[in-house]
Amino acid sequence: MSFQSVKRVTFLFLTFIILGILVLGIISLSHFFSNKAPYTFTANSRTVIKQIEGLNRLETAQFTIEKVIDAGTSGSALSQFLFGDKLLLIAQGEVIAGFDLSKVQLSDISVEGSTLRLTLPAPEILVSTLNNDQTRVYDRRTGLLTKGDQNLESKAREQAQTLITQAACDGHILDTASTNARNQLTALFKSTGFTTVIITIPQASCPNQ
Repeated sequence: MSFQSVKRVTFLFLTFIILGILVLGIISLSHFFSNKAPYTFTANSRTVIKQIEGLNRLETAQFTIEKVIDAGTSGSALSQFLFGDKLLLIAQGEVIAGFDLSKVQLSDISVEGSTLRLTLPAPEILVSTLNNDQTRVYDRRTGLLTKGDQNLESKAREQAQTLITQAACDGHILDTASTNARNQLTALFKSTGFTTVIITIPQASCPNQ
């Protein structure tokens, strides 16, 4: 074998050895980094309560309700013809339920590793209001001998708001608020790194129920 051939074989041999060393080095580094523990981020109870305080009031259920209110005097046909005062009001309103998160205390929050336990205050009616643009007097009739009660429409509106709030309660708006709050807050806190979120919400009832 010529000197040039020996030189070529030696060169190829050394090249294979160097490539082998590089491959083994890369594999070793890969195993080293893959076996290292991943970065973890932890949040304590104070961190969580700051997030909750940032939400302030959490509105989680909104009902739009329409009511027809028949208000005014009652009596015989003759008394109505002479002294009657009747009003028909078509009212539309909105009722919003949710949570006053300013009531959450540090003792209501527990953090154990990646598990968060949270106790919320009971849900409540936050807003109950008439939609003035959609609320109107449909019919108003007064007797021949009376000018009618100038405050009758205001009284009918008050009654309408009460009945709309009651209708929302009968439609289980507070239960809906609890379900939505649990879903929303669970998604929120899982997005911050918690793998398990357990939320306790007390049962609540509307006023006068």
